[in-house]
Amino acid sequence: MKKLISAAFVAAIAVTAMTSCCGKGTCGTSACETDTTLSKAVIDSVSMAQGNYIGCAVLSNFPAIKAQESSVTKEEILKGIQLVFGADDSRGTAIGLQFGVQMLSEMSQLQNMGIKVDRRLMLESFKKVFLQDTIDESAAEAAYGVFQNMVNSVQAEMRAKEEARIAASPEALANVSAGEKYLADAMAADPEIKTTESGLAYKIENKGDGAAVESGKRLMLKYTEKLVDGSVIHETSADGRTSYLPNLNDGFAEGLQMLAKGGKATFIVPGKLAYGVRGLPSRNVGPNATIVYDVEVLDVE
Repeated sequence: MKKLISAAFVAAIAVTAMTSCCGKGTCGTSACETDTTLSKAVIDSVSMAQGNYIGCAVLSNFPAIKAQESSVTKEEILKGIQLVFGADDSRGTAIGLQFGVQMLSEMSQLQNMGIKVDRRLMLESFKKVFLQDTIDESAAEAAYGVFQNMVNSVQAEMRAKEEARIAASPEALANVSAGEKYLADAMAADPEIKTTESGLAYKIENKGDGAAVESGKRLMLKYTEKLVDGSVIHETSADGRTSYLPNLNDGFAEGLQMLAKGGKATFIVPGKLAYGVRGLPSRNVGPNATIVYDVEVLDVE
């Protein structure tokens, strides 16, 4: 686009130079000043050429625009251009148009987050502040802080509502029921399985006698991760994998802290302590699915 604009700009200069009597654009005679006045034919030609090259540039970019915003139409783009052309030519209006486009873009981002801004209220609030004589920089920063906190709060509320909706879904309820049945059957068959206050179930085969598993320490773990139906969703190599407690789900991390280097155990982690209502779609883990770990702590550093 820059190259096209530059070319058009150079062409316009060339046209102006050619229409001057001395080729320099200005001179001291009235005849020369008269000669530098462009004819309507020339102006019309430049106008059409400019519209043609910009039309080509926008059209060439239209497929990319559609790829990102499939609902956008050529008619809507034309409407936007015509709105700009219909405004007055003052520099202030041009700046206002730029700010308006930026404001619409920000509102669009908020709408994508589920926050549909009331344009009338937004504009009234903008005018109330903008028409003041001045504003302290700290007040401007505070206003942004208030806005950001509100957005974060709304996002948190929406996430909570979405998670509540998922938790009440038939799939999530079925997963919770399957996990509870699996644990009840396992405890009935093996009295060595215990549970913690959080709901984590565990059976320690060997607590280990090396360095204790603690937050901040580098762990080398060998484990199998599976669903209650026996489906393996992840399995490390025989050499294990490096990890840290903060990188693991709450239930797995809680259980590992009962062990030390050389320890072996089985953990039955209810969905709320594993991957939660969001599950882990990439591994076919549904909402609130119970996860079973057979783990060995190879090393603690």
